[in-house]
Amino acid sequence: MSMAIAAMIAWVLTASIGGYMLRTWVTRGGLRRQRATGAGVPPAVVFGHASAALTGLLIWLGFVGTGPDLLAWIGVTVVAGAIALGVCTVTLWTPYPVADEPEARGAGGAGGAGGARGARGVWGGGQPPQERGDPGGSSPREGTFTDEMIANLLADPFPASRRPRLKLAGLIPVAHGFAALTTFMLAVLAAVSAR
Repeated sequence: MSMAIAAMIAWVLTASIGGYMLRTWVTRGGLRRQRATGAGVPPAVVFGHASAALTGLLIWLGFVGTGPDLLAWIGVTVVAGAIALGVCTVTLWTPYPVADEPEARGAGGAGGAGGARGARGVWGGGQPPQERGDPGGSSPREGTFTDEMIANLLADPFPASRRPRLKLAGLIPVAHGFAALTTFMLAVLAAVSAR
């Protein structure tokens, strides 16, 4: 039964990391952006992944509380489905981390005079030329991209130096994935030993 409790702890940890990612994705506009553009995996896949994981956790808690091995195998099956949906989400479209909206960052978020430049990005308009409708990055007027870069540099030739920040947000999905695999392995071992 100690293996079942270890699987339960790993499952709760995995669900906590997943809940954090889902909340961050929704609060930073990932759901709204996906609905507006239609790009990426449908929200049903993301929410289906979360629902399957929580359903499996509830089934697993029932197994830990009562002990029938049938519940253990149902829990293992449900977590396998949740992992499959998670792999689909990561493979087809990674919704996490979601970058802040340019208007949400504004001048205050990017730091003083460099804020307007930081909010617009290197591309000036917030998007690369390909995403603004210019095929292949070329426009009717050659040199637009270069002109925008020069204008940005002239507007703020010496951006305020900031200490480089370590970006660990990309490690959160990796930790979630490894925790999910650990949960699955512990759940299978607990289900096998429950017989």
